[in-house]
Amino acid sequence: MIFILLLSCNSNEKGDKQKRAISRDIISHKDVYWKDQVNGKLYLLPDSINEKPISFYLNNAGVAQIAKDFYINKFRPSDNDSTTLLLSYLSTNDSIVRPFYLWCLDFTITISDGALSEYPGEPAIQYATKFPKEFFEFMDQDSTRERYKRWVEIIAYSGLVNYNAEYEKIKTDVTGKLDANCILCNDSYKKRNEKFVDDIITAIKNLD
Repeated sequence: MIFILLLSCNSNEKGDKQKRAISRDIISHKDVYWKDQVNGKLYLLPDSINEKPISFYLNNAGVAQIAKDFYINKFRPSDNDSTTLLLSYLSTNDSIVRPFYLWCLDFTITISDGALSEYPGEPAIQYATKFPKEFFEFMDQDSTRERYKRWVEIIAYSGLVNYNAEYEKIKTDVTGKLDANCILCNDSYKKRNEKFVDDIITAIKNLD
């Protein structure tokens, strides 16, 4: 009995060491790819987010497990409640872990097609209107402007369904939220708020 127990302990220790080794490999390797389980495409994963190593988030007890599972490819967003839960975390007021959830939403938008496209639009516009300055700073990190285009299109597609294409209401309500939450924003940000909403409305019209 003791012998079996010792074997079990040794086996558990060995398994834990292997898990730690795998974890270290995931966190430290700079060319780790995420393989899409649906279409087989490969995407290069970031080794850091918001100037913090990815290990900071993967080892952080304050980060939801489903978000970690997304990064290590144990979870793939699809048209289900788990995806809704994952994307809802971006509305957190915790600015320390929010960048990781922002990556989760941005990457979900990147891989979205078909039914999945129905899910990122609402959390995307909620994030943009709640943290507008942070949103624009994130958009500015991509010099190609492709990220901004993807976000505008996904918001137009699935983020404002309750407005029923009432363009004036969208312009008034969304611009109002952006302006109200754009703390310490200068006039250039106010203009960006207006253009952002105009771009969304244009994208909605293009869907018709």
